[in-house]
Amino acid sequence: MFPYTDPTGTNFLESQGALNEYRAIIDRFYRDSAGISNSGFTLLDAFESLPPGTSQIDSIPWSAFPITASASFQEIDKDRFQWQDEYIEWQVERSATGEITQIIFTTEFPEYYQALAMVSADALIAGIQNVIPDANPTLDELFGSGFDPGTTSGEDRAQRFRQNLIRNPWNNGEKGILCLTQQFNTAGALFNLLDKCAIKNTSIPSSAVCGAVGGACGPNRNSDPRICQASQNTVRSSRAISLVEPVGIKIKRLFGSWEIDGVAVDINDKTNNQGAWVISRNGRRAVLDITKKVTLGGSVITSGAEVSNNLQVEADVISAPESSLANWAKTGQEFMRAPLP
Repeated sequence: MFPYTDPTGTNFLESQGALNEYRAIIDRFYRDSAGISNSGFTLLDAFESLPPGTSQIDSIPWSAFPITASASFQEIDKDRFQWQDEYIEWQVERSATGEITQIIFTTEFPEYYQALAMVSADALIAGIQNVIPDANPTLDELFGSGFDPGTTSGEDRAQRFRQNLIRNPWNNGEKGILCLTQQFNTAGALFNLLDKCAIKNTSIPSSAVCGAVGGACGPNRNSDPRICQASQNTVRSSRAISLVEPVGIKIKRLFGSWEIDGVAVDINDKTNNQGAWVISRNGRRAVLDITKKVTLGGSVITSGAEVSNNLQVEADVISAPESSLANWAKTGQEFMRAPLP
């Protein structure tokens, strides 16, 4: 198995004895996608032994704003599970008087926490407290009432935790936000998008492939068409493609004119932004602290959706010429790749 690493850039999964569980979960995604007939998606192992400079990593950026949402900024904020569908979700926190205090963004997939749940409920709670330091979740909050995590298998704990995410107050906004939960923001959807769009189709423009791969690609989203076209262009150049490890979506930067207490500032410069904008967990989480008197274009920030309209996220892909790959890794040789023990 490929040595997949902790997506947060830390050794937390390993410290909880959950790294192997996480690797097994992620490996299934890679192997399923690498087994798609005639897809240029291949396993990461294919790039390991290539000479330096043979492979390249490219970033695919898009706006975090959910352009498919037929709702106001305030409604988008309020109904995260309905509208926030660009592989990033956020929670707006307010003071007792209703003023926004901070906006928390996440791009973490639930699989991270599922791996912890597979080890034990205690490991899962430790993972939540690593993100929300003052969290004190109960078992009922994490798994739902009537479920005893101490008498079930790790798989059952992981599945129950995921099924309960919308009701979990440490994720649904009542007490915090943990990970992506909107129905389209899944790791499976990301892999499915990339592998289907990596099936070469020169009968139409690469920009039209998104609309020709069925439900794998949402043509009206910000993210899907860009990822799909990049994948298609890669295989049209006779290159194989895969998702960079650690797999995930990274929060990259804010655009626009930002001020702190009325003074213009580069909000992305962590040495000068007074801690107003902090990206953590290897790009998987970010917090905009409005209490630092942050304004955008001279105006008070009134919603998280407004900020998302000025926020860039991205996915990284790796590719290499098909001619440089071992035979098992090339397009058309999918039967040689899966499943391996």
